[in-house]
Amino acid sequence: MELLKGASSTLMIKLFGLVVGYGFAIYITNQYGAFVFGQYVTALLVVEILSIISRLGIDTSLVRFISKYAKNGSVNLINQLYFKSVALVTFSAIFFTLLLLFFSVEIAGFMNLNRDYLLIVSFSFIPLVLFYMNVQAIRGLKKMLSYSFLNNVAITLGVFILLVLFSMFTISEMLPIYAYVSSVFILTLLSYFLWFNFKAKVSVENIVKEEPLSTNELLTTSFPLLLGQSMMIIMGKVDLFMLANMSGSVQVGIYNIALKLSMLSYMGLMAVNSIAAPKFSEIHSTGDIEALKKIVQQSTKTIFWVSIPVLTILLLFPEYILSVFGDEFKVASYTLIILSIGKMFSAISGSVGTFLQMVGKQKVFQNILILAAIINVGLNYLLIPIYGIGGAAIASAVAGIFWNALMIIYIKKNFGFYTIYIPWIK
Repeated sequence: MELLKGASSTLMIKLFGLVVGYGFAIYITNQYGAFVFGQYVTALLVVEILSIISRLGIDTSLVRFISKYAKNGSVNLINQLYFKSVALVTFSAIFFTLLLLFFSVEIAGFMNLNRDYLLIVSFSFIPLVLFYMNVQAIRGLKKMLSYSFLNNVAITLGVFILLVLFSMFTISEMLPIYAYVSSVFILTLLSYFLWFNFKAKVSVENIVKEEPLSTNELLTTSFPLLLGQSMMIIMGKVDLFMLANMSGSVQVGIYNIALKLSMLSYMGLMAVNSIAAPKFSEIHSTGDIEALKKIVQQSTKTIFWVSIPVLTILLLFPEYILSVFGDEFKVASYTLIILSIGKMFSAISGSVGTFLQMVGKQKVFQNILILAAIINVGLNYLLIPIYGIGGAAIASAVAGIFWNALMIIYIKKNFGFYTIYIPWIK
């Protein structure tokens, strides 16, 4: 019941974010077609990848240290850490913006992207980096409702609203990217307002004296986190990146829709992980393996039954669902089926990645992801020229099944139980 209750609030926000995302995708694909949508997705892919790298893992470190300082009432340390982090990341963001502008011709050519898209979206780069710094800082203060909205909904909702408004006055294939840049600027200002407002309310009672975190300590903590985030980028974005390079924008746009739809089945996994993660850590610290086994298997069971109805619909009616985005997207029917099969394996495997990270096996998790990322890149390179978006889907599904299977085996070998859940099979 704790898992279900805890997951439900997170699930509702994520579901709202998905509804907004799908609504936006339906609008832009029907108004502008697969090519413009592909150009939009590719431009955002470039800035999102560079944005994560330019944050140096510091945004994730903010969550850990701000949470600790807020609990201890150390507002002065929160201020020092925040401004030091923003200064470092701003310097990094300026460097990557200049890099983006200086090599815009080469990057646009490599990604089969209209250079104008890249030049326009580059104006959002520094605000986007600062936005995500504020989002993670707000998370550190445990303002989870604001964090969830900003992280999962805000930018897409802003783009959607602005694009509809812009479309009332003019028609241009560049409107989506203008709407994105405008949305990022507006939401960055909002994130600053929320951050300083929440920080002003931090209790300063029972202050615990601590030494401020040095720049070296901050970077030493952050770089391993950046490596882990980079592996997750490769796992989640490499198929889009390689499609952009090897096939072009139309294929990127079509594949992105199939990928978004397959992610519907991930909702159960993401929602349960949000509440299960601290439970795994809490129970593991007691040394009670039987209790740990019970909570892990209950988590997997919950994920399975939340995911299976969505997966069933995706597998039975792929062409009909894709037709909502336009007739040119129907060609991705088999792609959607392949991606959904890969997600189904994740659903029956459970929260294996979260489990390993919460019980101190983050290096094992990282190493398995590195292997999976290598497989993913290799298969994309081999299969995209032959099968196009179908090849990208096969690569993604195989890599996902590989890392889930390896983590299941590792957990069985080291903890003595299976995380996997298949109804009626013990």
